[in-house]
Amino acid sequence: MATPNILVIDSDEGFGTMLTEGLQYSGQYRAKCVHTGSNALEAVIEEQFDLVIIDMGLIDMSPITLVQAIREAKSGMRIMMIPLIGQDLPSQIKSLNINGVLTKPFFVGDLPDLVNQALGRRVPVQAAPPVSKGPAALTPPPPTRAVEQKKAIVEEKPAAEAEADSSMLAITIVPQETIRFLRANESEILRYLDDLNIEVRAEAILLIAGTELIAQAGMLDRAHCQELTMLVAQSSQAAAQAARFLGEKAGRFVQSLHEGEEYRLYTLSLGEGILLSLALSSNVPLGMIRHQSRQVAEQLSRFII
Repeated sequence: MATPNILVIDSDEGFGTMLTEGLQYSGQYRAKCVHTGSNALEAVIEEQFDLVIIDMGLIDMSPITLVQAIREAKSGMRIMMIPLIGQDLPSQIKSLNINGVLTKPFFVGDLPDLVNQALGRRVPVQAAPPVSKGPAALTPPPPTRAVEQKKAIVEEKPAAEAEADSSMLAITIVPQETIRFLRANESEILRYLDDLNIEVRAEAILLIAGTELIAQAGMLDRAHCQELTMLVAQSSQAAAQAARFLGEKAGRFVQSLHEGEEYRLYTLSLGEGILLSLALSSNVPLGMIRHQSRQVAEQLSRFII
């Protein structure tokens, strides 16, 4: 039996990547991830897929429009949808003969069975073969372990590794309503970030919600800012664990600073999972960075619901 090829379409790059890796390391599928509807259409037209998995939180294109466009391009394409957490699929989507639904939260061990149903085949779930090399080596956890976070796939690891990786598994989840409101006001948020950049001339200024990059300013391009976003989110979570260990009342540090000989990374917490982070030259006075960042943070606070 040929290995099914699956396309994952999710604007949340962190979750999309983790879902793709979860499919690949199940040992049953090949998988690819894209983050926009336009890229998804290009991939469907140019490549051969057995199933596409579309998240209802897609940003650049209506999921309904995307499903219709995919079906026009490849009439027999099987489609699986990921509803917004706590919601059912809209009736317009249901009327398009969707082949499967991946509801959050879900059991990681159930993923192959759910995908196989969407593919229209019944294949016994088998454990993935052990992978001994490479930093991305993952082993799917048993079906008794549920994903508690809205967008996180948790891989089973030996106890020592799991403890060391705990910061990776507990990144604060920001409500979708907050993310949607932030994105709806992106142009105004970007104006504040640009004004801040005029004052500090940063390599990058990022507004982050969970693991999602809401807006950016500075000299770094989007791809590098996306990578920096994940690193900042992970670093912030590790710092929050340290704050709780030390008994910090808020359970997190309001601000953090990493200094090198040439660059600083300064991060200010605007709320649970909402971060304003600046990467900039070390010759910018720290007092100026803090003052200007706090002023912008006050302006941005009205967009956090």
